[in-house]
Amino acid sequence: MQKTILMMLLAVVSNSAMAEWVKVFFNDTETIYADFASVQNEESNTVKMPNLSDYKTPKKTRNGITYSSMIEPVRYDCKEGKLQALSLAMYSKNMGNGKMVFSESFTKEWIPVDTDSIDHVLWKFACGKK
Repeated sequence: MQKTILMMLLAVVSNSAMAEWVKVFFNDTETIYADFASVQNEESNTVKMPNLSDYKTPKKTRNGITYSSMIEPVRYDCKEGKLQALSLAMYSKNMGNGKMVFSESFTKEWIPVDTDSIDHVLWKFACGKK
């Protein structure tokens, strides 16, 4: 049992180190990356791909938790042009490194991909890998 827990913990900790992050957007405050190598086909028209937001200066949540990066797996509907956030994990250091300071699993509602947003760029890349 302890070995299983240890293996799961190591998988979570090393997840960001194994990812092949590709820069898809940047501005003065953040850089957004996607791991195109880990795009997972799900149903006939959907794929899942993790995105990483890396912040130039640390951010704080409403609860006072400080984080420097966030990884968020997102499900994309390639046919309908929608996305669905699945979870998030916040890290103390940049590029998903350091201590995981907060995580949450959820299934948000499907929302349309705004064609004038970074989500549209991520949707195009994720669905292009399908």
